[in-house]
Amino acid sequence: MANGDIQAVQAFHDVTKLSYINLLTKPPLYKSYAGLKQVSLPEPPPPETPALKAVAGPTSATAGRLDLEAVSQLLHYSAGLIRKSNSATAGEVHYRAAASAGALYPIELYLVCGDFHGLAAGVYHYAPADNALTQLREGDFRGNLAAAAADDSLATVLATIVSTAVFWRSAWKYRTRGYRYCFWDNGTVFANLLATANSLGQQARFLTGFVDRDVDQILGVESEQEASTCLVPLGAAGGLRPYVARALSAIDSGDLGFTEAITYPESDLLHAEARLDSPQQVSDWRGHVHRFEDTRIPVVPSEPLGKAIVERGSTRRFAREPISKEQLSELLAASSTPMTADFGFGLSEPYLIVNAVNGVSPGAYHYPRQSGELELLKEGDFRAEAGHLCFEQALGADASAVVFFLADLESALGRLGNRGYRAAQLEAGVMGGNVYIAAHSLGLGATGMTFFDDAVTAFFSPHAAGKSLMFLVGLGRTGIPNRVRPFRSKYGALKDSLARGASGERRPVPDWLYSN
Repeated sequence: MANGDIQAVQAFHDVTKLSYINLLTKPPLYKSYAGLKQVSLPEPPPPETPALKAVAGPTSATAGRLDLEAVSQLLHYSAGLIRKSNSATAGEVHYRAAASAGALYPIELYLVCGDFHGLAAGVYHYAPADNALTQLREGDFRGNLAAAAADDSLATVLATIVSTAVFWRSAWKYRTRGYRYCFWDNGTVFANLLATANSLGQQARFLTGFVDRDVDQILGVESEQEASTCLVPLGAAGGLRPYVARALSAIDSGDLGFTEAITYPESDLLHAEARLDSPQQVSDWRGHVHRFEDTRIPVVPSEPLGKAIVERGSTRRFAREPISKEQLSELLAASSTPMTADFGFGLSEPYLIVNAVNGVSPGAYHYPRQSGELELLKEGDFRAEAGHLCFEQALGADASAVVFFLADLESALGRLGNRGYRAAQLEAGVMGGNVYIAAHSLGLGATGMTFFDDAVTAFFSPHAAGKSLMFLVGLGRTGIPNRVRPFRSKYGALKDSLARGASGERRPVPDWLYSN
């Protein structure tokens, strides 16, 4: 009897419950392995290269020595634990080298290497809280990685860093949208990695095309919970030669600290549909690899890279004070530094709202990388609009400028397929990560924010028509106290008011308010 079957009510009521976040199910920030050999890394020296110079490109034509100290520096200043604090509310709080949405740190790093100074060949997991490597496999598995990536050079570079994403760490708070945040976080980690490699004179490039199943197997991860996202070979290849792909035994997948994660079908399907299943598919997918042609020379002095990273922290309040035109120019140039990647470079391009920059009229702009000159789209005071577009946050309204990284997804997906979405999100994360480094090296504040997607596109249209926002960063001088300011934009209130209309007819308000 249908009316007597109460399961439908129970299911509907549970699905439509409102909640904020369930603190009881928060996953741990660190992965662990019980009983495996751990190699302590030496104390990493801080990179002394000026941060803007390190972000701009390789600082030396001659690669430095890749030894255990260099590996320690690369890993620590990319994803290491840089400081702790105690909060009366939260208890002990950990701060990592790169920015992370919600401080959830979903990215794990692994090292696949041959024998080199101070480290035996093997597959290792990086433990950021200990600045140590846990050995997962003993022996040279670079050939396996080369086969999975359809790139013979990986068999002869000294080491490759592999990133993975633990999806539940972000999805716990951000649900389906957390999938995007994993790649933003991957990008900020790799912005630090690339700048640190540049400071060491090490070549570094990004490979996002590989046989997912095979790389996951090399690392021993369980793909449903943790999946490989990118490979970064370090240094020059030692000359092409035949390589051996070794037999892989099952190994400990490690302890992520949770057993039950809520699944989100849309993101699970997207990740599955973006997989590559054979080396031939990888070769067919891979585009022309863009390489550095010139290294830009920054014109503004900046703090050393190590200092900028260690002192970095996401700004919680901007002071509504102006920054200089020269500072903005350096920040935009940093965001657009080309990187060597198998998907090419330039999937995203910067748009911005300028609120308070000396020498630049307030307004909406586009920043073409080729010319490096701001293109005015519309002039005016758009603080309220910026606050609304940045998910109704005061940070957008108070920032000196907000930089939006928009991609033509139709073009990117047409060339790269579903995997192009990962690449676009990752690239935007690297661009935003470069802005973070550059801003803090200039004594400024920066923060990433979430946003109302379609409203941003509509605001910057017609120029941005058809493009999608990947990531954004607010810039400015950090306010005192550096705490979140309550905020409600006039446009948020206006949209609520418009929703009460009886006729459904369009009202005389800006067109972009009628986007989602």
